[in-house]
Amino acid sequence: MRRSYSENVCKYILRQTLLGLQYLHARHIIHRDIKSDNILIDKEGGVKLADFGYSAQLTTERDARSSKVGTVCWMAPELIKGERRYDTKVDIWSYGIFAMELANGDPPYISEPQHRVIMNIVKKSPPPLDARWSPQFQDFVTKCLIKDPKMRWSADQLLEHSFLADASNYKAECGELITQFCNIRDQAKARKQSQKGN
Repeated sequence: MRRSYSENVCKYILRQTLLGLQYLHARHIIHRDIKSDNILIDKEGGVKLADFGYSAQLTTERDARSSKVGTVCWMAPELIKGERRYDTKVDIWSYGIFAMELANGDPPYISEPQHRVIMNIVKKSPPPLDARWSPQFQDFVTKCLIKDPKMRWSADQLLEHSFLADASNYKAECGELITQFCNIRDQAKARKQSQKGN
């Protein structure tokens, strides 16, 4: 069920997710599959990263990766191209697409065939956030979706962005939204079960 989120809830979820990425990246771990399906949020507003099936540990001997893994709509251009070795910055691109997913309900190109999605990611600039979102939110997403990974902001840099300055204030609002979502889901399940019984 798609939900619409306030900008405050978006920034809270994005900050908490970014703290998880900062923790992984400081330990030279790439998640490689950041998307909404792999972000867990509880009724108290707790946010956790999940599904480490594609994650990779970077080492001194192997400080970058080249294998193509992840989910296409969220994959970074350098990962798709396979032209260069990639590092933790691929997670930041996927995280930027996740931010767009929170804002718009879906990632860019979700309704396109896979070959066109790949072509769009590699050849086009990412679509901007809708003008209804604040300039700070738009700029934050832009910093995540810089095509050149050397110029793309890191988790440490993004945590200092003005967009996230007051993000921790919205934990309760996030928790309330998740509680409402769970209540709606539970009511829908109960209705289905009662219809089966009739």
